[in-house]
Amino acid sequence: MSVESGQWLLLVLALPLAGAVSLLKAQGAESFASRTLTALWAQTAAALGVWLTHAGKDSQLPGVGTVSVDALAAPMVPVLAFLHLLTLLGTAKSDVTRTGCVRVLLSSVLTPLLFCCVDGGMLIGTMALFSLLPAWDLLSGGRPARVFLLYFTPFILLLASGWLVRQDVGQVWTVGLLLLALKLCGGIFPLHGWMPSLFQRASFAAASLFVLPMVEVVATVRLVLPSAPAWMLESGSWACMATAIYASGMAVVQADARRFFAFLALSKTSLVMFGVLSGTLSGLTASLCLWGPVVLCLAGLGYSLRALESRFGRLSLAEHHGHYDQVPGLALVFLVSGLGVVGFPGTVGFVPMELLISGSFQHGLWACGLLAAVALLNGVSMLRAYFAFFTGKRPATSVSLRETSRERVGIVLILVAVIFAGWFSPSVVEARHELAERLLAPRARLP
Repeated sequence: MSVESGQWLLLVLALPLAGAVSLLKAQGAESFASRTLTALWAQTAAALGVWLTHAGKDSQLPGVGTVSVDALAAPMVPVLAFLHLLTLLGTAKSDVTRTGCVRVLLSSVLTPLLFCCVDGGMLIGTMALFSLLPAWDLLSGGRPARVFLLYFTPFILLLASGWLVRQDVGQVWTVGLLLLALKLCGGIFPLHGWMPSLFQRASFAAASLFVLPMVEVVATVRLVLPSAPAWMLESGSWACMATAIYASGMAVVQADARRFFAFLALSKTSLVMFGVLSGTLSGLTASLCLWGPVVLCLAGLGYSLRALESRFGRLSLAEHHGHYDQVPGLALVFLVSGLGVVGFPGTVGFVPMELLISGSFQHGLWACGLLAAVALLNGVSMLRAYFAFFTGKRPATSVSLRETSRERVGIVLILVAVIFAGWFSPSVVEARHELAERLLAPRARLP
């Protein structure tokens, strides 16, 4: 008997939980890391099973009708598992703790669960739980969480209010409350202040695992897109465009490496939201195609930055560090992932970015020009960061800082994903185009 994608999803959710339980008896950083890695490797294999066995029809999680693997979630589940695996592969032994590993494992459960929630109430509840993980990281590390809580307490209240009062107020008010909450979660200008602060104060792992999956996108597709008025989607899409331009410009002038990464990530996630809220078939198709590559490429970029920080501490872009000879593998990952982020030809991000720019022609030629300007600014900021980290005067060290065997595994995985995943672009575009047609079908019945 063949195993359906819903049964594979059960393994995706159960394996990290089993890994978290096993950490209760573990002792020492090496034991924490090995048990967590075992669980994440197994989850990644099960996540590939989810994608490969998805035959175009929804497959429910056994015994839970409100959780289902559909065409939206199936290709993203292995991407999310890969993101969590890379996070631990790139964590230095000195930074591995029991609490940190448990947080990674819980995140690896909540994110695929959130993507597969087809019930609005369960989706909102899972998002609320997911937003507590960065606060936990900040508070457990003795770092101030005031800014994050200042933004995400209203986020949870807006989500809950929009869902609970949906029967008592008009559809416009319900969708408006939900969209405002999701803009806050996505850092759409001017509600973006929490993102640079989170990357500077929280651990890089916790911040990346919260921002990179772009959970606001899946919530927008499931809760807002089917019934939102056209004017609301249009205003939201232009807010996302403004955020992308602003964030790409800010990334160019940053002196702190973490703030650079935060604004680069904000620029790319805003572009994905722009395509979703455009409400057009071409825009939604491009956004769905861009979603996975953005996660993969930003994960690779963050992987290199975290490994550099573990060796040299917090990095500045105001000077040239010359670290290429010490860590050539990390330099290669940074360059290739950065080129993928900006949509360079030959990388996994090229076709989706091209689709987004060409598909925005319906909004006018100037919209295509703005998207091209965002890509240009992102390319400038990425190359500026590369030259700052890896070129210049070569520092001398008395010990070898070369990549560890665990880091080399991550490097190979990232390079394969960013370069060779682009070969599957034609089939991905076709599948995402069919999905976009189905997602937009309910809008044809709106008055």
